[in-house]
Amino acid sequence: MSARPHPIVRALARRIAASVAVLFGVSVLLYAATAVLPGDPATRMLGQDATPENVAAMRSQLGLDRPVPVQYADWLGGVLTGDLGTATTGRPVGPLLRDRAGNSLILAGFAASLTVVIALVVGVASGLRAGRPADSALSVGALVGVSVPDFVVAGVLISLFAFTFEWFPPVSLILAGGGPLDRPSILVLPTVALAVPAGAWASRYVRAAVVDARTAPNVEAARLAGLSPRRVLLRHLLPGVIGPTAQVFAAATGFLVGGSVVVEGIFSYPGMGSLLASAVAVEDIDVILATGLVMATAVVASFLVADLAGVLSNPRLRTRP
Repeated sequence: MSARPHPIVRALARRIAASVAVLFGVSVLLYAATAVLPGDPATRMLGQDATPENVAAMRSQLGLDRPVPVQYADWLGGVLTGDLGTATTGRPVGPLLRDRAGNSLILAGFAASLTVVIALVVGVASGLRAGRPADSALSVGALVGVSVPDFVVAGVLISLFAFTFEWFPPVSLILAGGGPLDRPSILVLPTVALAVPAGAWASRYVRAAVVDARTAPNVEAARLAGLSPRRVLLRHLLPGVIGPTAQVFAAATGFLVGGSVVVEGIFSYPGMGSLLASAVAVEDIDVILATGLVMATAVVASFLVADLAGVLSNPRLRTRP
């Protein structure tokens, strides 16, 4: 009789399978949404002056004369083999995404780091002062940060720091052949615009974790032992906060990915978010599909990491029942 898989293995397998199913559903919805867009991709690629014969030939070349389910199956097969299609400019989508993905990863890395800093500083400060005026002020500030749309945050930052004080450029233009790190100043405003809502959202969970951790036995014992408040905070309270909030920080990636579409467009930052926005504007189907699927994969992967962190931190799953 074969041994049953460990509970953690079963839990991880279920969550990974669910994530794959979600991505499949997203791909179906994306393709269905682009299939009902008005206009004809072949006509858009050739221009309005194209002859009917040329349009028909292009439709046949693109496979648009086949049923939509067949087109979807062909597209999905191409995605699984690395063929993401061709943009209306005639350029393969894969290299186009690779160029933009690197820029987005750099911006996301800085934004994620700032998100963690904001969440920890605001959440810990609020949790340590629970019930006091400072806690109320920080909680209201976090609520405002979550409620204000990304484009409003971006607009305020541009108005203050680009036009009023002229500290940073209002647009994030990258020189030909260069990258974002060649001009670090172009990353500042987009990073803050992305991190403020995500950090404010995560800080509320950090605060709750701090309030719970303050009454933990090891923290109480450290206080009774006469340790300094700083030592109690760094050695006993914070380690108990990081574990439960690791899921929150992973899930905050969803905020960053969603906000990147708007923020990158506002700052003209050449990342995947602005690529998706421009592709939607010109109805570049293959670019919309590929970019949307990659961004959805990033969101699903972030929630999968958060879910896996929850599974691995669950003591009931560490031992076989």
